Amino acid sequence: MDIKEITENMTQTMEKMTQKEKFDLFLSAKIIDKDGYYHPDFFSESTVKADREAKTAFRKQ
Repeated sequence: MDIKEITENMTQTMEKMTQKEKFDLFLSAKIIDKDGYYHPDFFSESTVKADREAKTAFRKQ
């Protein structure tokens, strides 16, 4: 399977997921923290700060 097929499969999978399922996936992958903001261990301090200031948290609903 090449990268194009993998990308298409993942896109289709994500489209079928609920918002809560996506939240749980991103949380377990440490992309976001429990509040839905970028995880500070994997994103720069400035990115995390800007995300929090903009109040652009990824929501469960």
